[in-house]
Amino acid sequence: MTEIRTRRACAPAPARTRLLGPGALPYGDAIARQRRIAADVAAGGAEVLLLLEHEPIYTLGRRGRASADAPLPAPVAESDRGGLITFHGPGQAVMYPILRLRERGIRIGEWVRLLEESAIACAARFGVAAGRSERGRGAWVGGRKLASIGVRVERGVSTHGIALNASTDLAWFDPIEPCGLAGVRMTSLSAEAGRPCSAREAGEAMADALLALLDQRSGERLDERPEERGP
Repeated sequence: MTEIRTRRACAPAPARTRLLGPGALPYGDAIARQRRIAADVAAGGAEVLLLLEHEPIYTLGRRGRASADAPLPAPVAESDRGGLITFHGPGQAVMYPILRLRERGIRIGEWVRLLEESAIACAARFGVAAGRSERGRGAWVGGRKLASIGVRVERGVSTHGIALNASTDLAWFDPIEPCGLAGVRMTSLSAEAGRPCSAREAGEAMADALLALLDQRSGERLDERPEERGP
């Protein structure tokens, strides 16, 4: 397990990256860990990016419902994130950044865009040209969805985050309408790159990209501060 922290100063420090694993984790265990860390971060503790894979599970966001006609082939769990239904499982890089967004001056719309940009930059590392789509938030390759976003902000602290398909078995998505999008086709880095891409590689690339974006943003905000003059 690895970590990335952030400084309590003008420019936030490197957040701590924790790689949970090896292997996929039960969803409930990962969410319980996330909540404990979020409480610590809200109290002033070090900010953390959690990187992990889940055991196969369908999750329902606050607006979600299990709309499949037949029983789903994996358990279903309710989640306090935004959004509708999606699948998590092996081969999918999940990143849960637990950051003090209010302290950083990041509003929810900007936060979603930063997560999208981190997935797009990750895909580029594997030679895949991803981007945004009018169909919904996340990262897309053409009309195929590569990464999905579902977030929560409580007491100014972010939880949940982004899930990017690295080598996921895409058949898991067939019984549902991912994120409530009828007819959407899911894809993976492995499918688009034409070579195996592991969830660990993808997760680390996403974390690196997000930290770089946060550092860039902090630098820009510092550059915008008025010059302080002495007497």
